[in-house]
Amino acid sequence: MVTAVIPCGGLGTRMASVAGTLPKELLPVAGTPVLQWTLDEAAAAGIERAVVVTSPGKPGIAQFLANVPTVHLSVSVVVQPEPRGLGDALTCARPITGGDDVAVLLPDNLFERPGPMASVLDAYRRTGESSVLLAEVPAARKPARGATGRASCRRRSDGLWDVVAVAEKAPAEPSTLTPIGRWVFAPSVFERFERLRSRLPAGAELDDVPVLQELAAEGRLIGVPLAGVFYDVGQPAGYLEATHAF
Repeated sequence: MVTAVIPCGGLGTRMASVAGTLPKELLPVAGTPVLQWTLDEAAAAGIERAVVVTSPGKPGIAQFLANVPTVHLSVSVVVQPEPRGLGDALTCARPITGGDDVAVLLPDNLFERPGPMASVLDAYRRTGESSVLLAEVPAARKPARGATGRASCRRRSDGLWDVVAVAEKAPAEPSTLTPIGRWVFAPSVFERFERLRSRLPAGAELDDVPVLQELAAEGRLIGVPLAGVFYDVGQPAGYLEATHAF
């Protein structure tokens, strides 16, 4: 079984000028809220259960989910009490995911339908290793991309990549392979997050990059090349780009 985890707990400060009081995940693209695009992508990949991680300041997300039918996808909502990083948000879903494999979909990354989640899930099933979507950032589109963690990779004979290292997040660099918001992990990933949490100083955020770095260093991270374009709708320039494209 695979459960999708969709983190929506961030403060959304970069999008405040566009979204106002509306959660950025509910901003429309082509008449459909960004969160609905993400749920549809999970369902199209054959996933039947999703956990949406939200925050106390975003009651509108739970209200939206209560009133919008999600065909072939059951959706639960959990609350991340404080914005303590993406890794922390993922661990909030652990009581519901149980022993399922975990497919992570970040709503900030938007793709042409049906989306790449099915390809990342297929790579995980074929290789048995954690898998992450990789994209290149052309120079002309750098202003519409947020910070990324550059990946060092080796090409495989099956069309995938072995990710051997992941750098810390930095402003997007042109023509650089970078992991973006579609991953699939075994349930043991939560133990990795908890080990990393135990080493953090008090009050520090638990991010996702250290886990990707660990997996890459162990030779246990597969990269799936993105066929097509992605839009970073978590920042104004990327959101504008997506609304024009669709």
